[in-house]
Amino acid sequence: MINKKSAFFALSALGLLTNANAATIGFGTDLPNPAQDTASNGTNNQMRQNINTTDTVVLGAGTYQAVSWSYNAAADATNGATQPVFPFLTIVNGVANHTVVAYGLTIDTEPGVNTDVPFGGANNTFTIGEGGATIAAGVQNPSANGHQNSILTDTSFGITDHANSGNFDDAGSVGATLDSFGFANLPRTYGFSIEVVAVPEPSTSLLSLIAVAGFCGMRRRR
Repeated sequence: MINKKSAFFALSALGLLTNANAATIGFGTDLPNPAQDTASNGTNNQMRQNINTTDTVVLGAGTYQAVSWSYNAAADATNGATQPVFPFLTIVNGVANHTVVAYGLTIDTEPGVNTDVPFGGANNTFTIGEGGATIAAGVQNPSANGHQNSILTDTSFGITDHANSGNFDDAGSVGATLDSFGFANLPRTYGFSIEVVAVPEPSTSLLSLIAVAGFCGMRRRR
């Protein structure tokens, strides 16, 4: 019988149980001076699309999966407005120009700091080509009357590409180009981040499993 502790330490030694291939994209939830953007009056649309262009990450060639995200949200609206939000990731092509590579499930946010929220959806895995790419994290409220943005912001630092009208490029499709920002390079930061992990190549995973099996076999013979 394979010793479970032996298998655990073997996997750890191979780096399969570490976060060495993980990255957090975006500022995170710890805003110095959190505040809410203009709230809906309960009927009008206060859609927001925000892409953090300050706290980006360069990812090398390979396949990645967005596994979770964290956010700092305002209290639930009391005037009938709802607060649906979904996270997404982009390749930064240039100034105020992005290509969507992944997007998650739309959720109704919970007030306060929320961490390790499942990214969700069927569009959470993406591939970066040779040479790598700069990846940015974004959030969007779907455009509809009675929606408002609940993700808190801080205007004292950072830069975001920001849209807040009904006429915008929707981030809810892989490959979409986002370049119609009403406020590109807006001086502010939003309280969210997205956690991404590298997906091992099949050959690498197989070699790792063979190594683990060999290690455990050696333990049995001792």
